[in-house]
Amino acid sequence: MKKKLIFIVSLLFNCYLYSQKVVSLLPSYTEIIFALNAGDKLVGVTNFCNYPPEAQSIEKVGDYINPNIEKIYKLKPEIIFIGGWKNDFIKKIKELNAQIVVLNEEKNIDDIYKTIKTIAKYLNKEEEGVKLVSWMKKEIKNFNKSYKKVYVEIDNGGWSCGSDSFISDVISKSGGINIFNNVKKSYFKSNWEEVVKRDPQVVMLLNTDYDEFLKRPMIKNIRASKENKIFKLNNEERDILSRPSPRIVTIIKRLNEMIK
Repeated sequence: MKKKLIFIVSLLFNCYLYSQKVVSLLPSYTEIIFALNAGDKLVGVTNFCNYPPEAQSIEKVGDYINPNIEKIYKLKPEIIFIGGWKNDFIKKIKELNAQIVVLNEEKNIDDIYKTIKTIAKYLNKEEEGVKLVSWMKKEIKNFNKSYKKVYVEIDNGGWSCGSDSFISDVISKSGGINIFNNVKKSYFKSNWEEVVKRDPQVVMLLNTDYDEFLKRPMIKNIRASKENKIFKLNNEERDILSRPSPRIVTIIKRLNEMIK
């Protein structure tokens, strides 16, 4: 009788795990969940969750800054993965009958590994999480350091990244050096004169218009301009570089070619 009871409890538990309803409130979390072979658990994602293609057919619950609580409530998720920034939404979402998993902002590649393992744990995909992290570590090889100075402009107005951004670590793993690596911030609005002063050898533009960038004062003075090393990332490259997900492996390899 005892063995039969244990079997029934185990069966019910496995059925629960299999039928988990999950909402992901960041594109990177969505990518991780699919990479863990748990995409079938997703019932809600953000408007920006466009990878893999299967994510585009999942119910959209708004953007990740201010998601639609009513939509999420109707989906009745068991687990909600959300970023750890401070806003009123976290307080409101706690009113739902769901497990809220608040994940810290990733400041480097190792933090991405931690996020993967945490998500894997809650989805009962720990073995898949270990394999995924192991694969990433193997793929992110130690490229020869060129030590070229790199300026990344994330958005119009000079928005860039400091040492507390995983993008800075991506640049380092790609063989370069972020010119703002001494700024202890994740993202901030840089000063153009300071960019010129730091004289980057490589420039990477995510959202800034390429032609507009070339019109900036003293642009011809920086080495990136002289050496024709100003790159406008395409949509795919921009998405990958801005998301701390397993696809970061791909962009590290691409950036290494640009930095050389």
